Amino acid sequence: MAFTTRGSLLSAVRRGNEIGWNDFYENYKPLILLRGGDRRLTQTEKEELIQLVMVAFFNASKTFHYDKSQGRFRDYLKRIIDNKAYDIIRKRQNKTVSIESDNFGLEDLPEEAEDHWKTEWQDHLLKQALQELKLKIEPTTYQSYHLFVIEGLPAKNVARMLEIKPNAVYQHKSRVEEMLREIVKTLED
Repeated sequence: MAFTTRGSLLSAVRRGNEIGWNDFYENYKPLILLRGGDRRLTQTEKEELIQLVMVAFFNASKTFHYDKSQGRFRDYLKRIIDNKAYDIIRKRQNKTVSIESDNFGLEDLPEEAEDHWKTEWQDHLLKQALQELKLKIEPTTYQSYHLFVIEGLPAKNVARMLEIKPNAVYQHKSRVEEMLREIVKTLED
């Protein structure tokens, strides 16, 4: 990924950098789809939501300057997504003729949707952090961590596969987790 931090990615988007826009789209599309699902949008409506959010962000990008003292980026992005989802829901409701329709109002957001958003945002940050981490550490260290922590293989098996000592697997885990915490902290800022 060409831009690993939100600040540099937003800066690239603001400059109209095509790679920055592509990275922005690929990074945030899953979160937009998730939020659309939480808003109970149909698949077609979720695709429309992606387009509406991207257009809104594109239009705002020329003047948008992220200032963390004004709030978190995830809250700003969520607000844009919600506003566009509400537009879609309103449009759907305006077309609804029957009172007995399965459609529901804006107030019908499931309570767990906020927790779902926070969890998905954390997963999103972790994925970004893992991508950045891959660029910063030795391949064997990353493979060791991936096999041991993410795949859940026993340390002895990982050590045998990578031809390292089992103790090295535990050292890699500790080192990688410390680095991940720092990267996530940077991404949250």
